[in-house]
Amino acid sequence: MPPYKRGKKSRPSSAAETPTAQLEAKEGTEPLASFKESGITDLFSVAKPFKNQDYKSNRRWKNLKQIIAQEEQGNEWPVDFPTYWNIDAPPSLLPQKKYCDLTGLPAKYTDPKTNVRYHSAEVYQLIKTLPPGSEQQYLALRNASVVLK
Repeated sequence: MPPYKRGKKSRPSSAAETPTAQLEAKEGTEPLASFKESGITDLFSVAKPFKNQDYKSNRRWKNLKQIIAQEEQGNEWPVDFPTYWNIDAPPSLLPQKKYCDLTGLPAKYTDPKTNVRYHSAEVYQLIKTLPPGSEQQYLALRNASVVLK
């Protein structure tokens, strides 16, 4: 094997320089010869010393019907006992995601005149062709409509 160079790692120039090829050349056998000689055809029948055959998991999976039935029996539990229905998550620290009012894709831009969010220049061209007042309907869908007095 050639001496190592400083800097980038060099790859072997041919398959004969790889470590497995050199090992085969020393032994004069192919890599799976010992496996073929053993006569094993089914890997599931081979004993696996790393796996405990006596291990039994105590975890029991519940389906939705079992969970709902368990929740209906909740009158036995204290009021502050956490269940699937009353677990509240704290508000997110990340900013709220903004979506295009017309396509539903992530919105990168906002029209300064109408405050309608849009995804791309093609959608903006469509927004410019909307009749007056229709942008208020799009804003009302996300509860951002402007009420003029």
